[in-house]
Parts: sequence; structure tokens; C-alpha cells
Amino acid sequence: MGKEQYSEERLKKLNYTKFVRLLGVGRVIFYAMIRTIQKELNKKHKNKRGRTPKYGAREMVIIFLLYIKQYNAMEDYAFEWDVSKSVICEYIHFVLNTLLKDRNFTLMGSKCTKNENSENRLLDVTEIRIQRPKYNQKSKYSGKKKYHTMKIQIIKGTDTGFIYEIQIGLGAEHDFHLFKRTFEGTPENVTYTADLGYVGINKIHNNSKIPKKKSKNHPLTEDDINYNKDIGSTRIFIEHTNGWIKRFKILSTKFRNNLNFFAPFAVLICALYNFYIA
Repeated sequence: MGKEQYSEERLKKLNYTKFVRLLGVGRVIFYAMIRTIQKELNKKHKNKRGRTPKYGAREMVIIFLLYIKQYNAMEDYAFEWDVSKSVICEYIHFVLNTLLKDRNFTLMGSKCTKNENSENRLLDVTEIRIQRPKYNQKSKYSGKKKYHTMKIQIIKGTDTGFIYEIQIGLGAEHDFHLFKRTFEGTPENVTYTADLGYVGINKIHNNSKIPKKKSKNHPLTEDDINYNKDIGSTRIFIEHTNGWIKRFKILSTKFRNNLNFFAPFAVLICALYNFYIA
């Protein structure tokens, strides 16, 4: 079944592209995840009696990556790996929580974002569709997308390309309001580059760039067009980042898990992106 299908011999035959298409990450990240999980398993089972897990760190990481990459029902993986659904759920949450505690799989955080010496930043929000919630539906309904969503605000460095931090917002919250709620403490010398969803950002942070907006009575000049092209050529990198994290279907299709786990999955996948470009 699953263990034979994803054996080390079969995975070694895959080239880099096929390996990434299968698991979503390259071999360097894959084996780094295994080492982290194995270390935690050794600590967990040291001097303890009881039954050892059916699968080891390698298989747990594969199941976790398949889950966030393909995002099928847990019953599918339970049948494929010949275990119960509860075991699959336990593996997924164990890998998730263990990796988030490791410094290699965490974001730099707001302390680095608020540092005076930090680089200029790109700012954007991506929306993830969720199931219709039982309560507080209005706060999660996105008028732009016409369905219920959660928002991920990404703050990324322009030079290094690393994601400094992310902020989670509800679907009904405007992108600019989400920024105003979380930007406090940002150094004045840092430049933010954003899209037209942040009209008015200069009122709260002078050192910001957004495209010039065309209107009926005020068409864009040649300088305005060139200015917008410069911003677009800079912002394209954060659009590529949005595309990278959405290679994992857990963040590109309808999110079916409890919303309490939305932020942990989003943080870990963004941390995988940092590991990928490091």
C-alpha cells in the first residue's frame, strides 16, 4: 500500500521536478522535516513503555505533505496507508505542531518586521475560501469573492525575498483595514509597495508606494504609466509567492478543517517557502 508506493527506492528515481510535483517540496526540505520529526519522536518515546507507532518519521512526513498538497479526505489516506482515520489525524497534527516549534520552520516574526534596519517590503493579501461557518457568517463573507473566506496578509522583503510575517483576517475585513490593525510599530524608513487595495496608505505611513489610479477626468500621463510599470515589476515577486504557497491545495481550495488550524497551516507553508528560497 502506501509504504511500498512511497519507498525510498521509488522516490530516488524521481527527478527534482517530479519530486516537487508529488510532495510539494524539494529533497532538502523533505529530509530536514524528517530529521526534526525523528528528533521529537526519540524524545517522546525515550524511557517510555507502550506500543511504538506503526510508521516512523519518514512516513509521517510523507502523509503530512500528501495531505496539504493534495488535500483529500483523511479517509483516503487511512485506506491507502492501512490505518484508521484517527491515526492519520494524529500524524498530521503531530507533524504540524512539531515543525512549528522548530526555528527552521517558523517565520521571522513581528520583532524583525519592526526593526529599524530591516529592508523594504512588499505587501499583499490573498484570500482562501472556507466552508460556510455556523456562526458569525457575515464577518467571514467576502463581497469581492462572493463566498466565505479567510485572508492572509503577507509582508515580504524586497531584497532577500523572505516572508517576515503574516496576519490572518476575516473575509469581510478590507485589506487596508487589516494592515491598519497590524502595522503599528513599523519604522518610518521602511518602504511598503502595495496595490490599489491600499489607497490611503500614505496617510498612515508616508514611505509607501501604490500605483497611480486612472479616472474619467484624470487620465494617466506617460510618467504615471512608467511609475505603475516600475511598481508592477516589483510587486510581481509577491504574486509569485502567493502562487507558490497555493501549490498546496489546503490553501488553494475550500479549507475544510476547523478554522483554529487555519493560521498554523498558513504559517508553516509560508515557513516552507522561506526554507525553499534560503
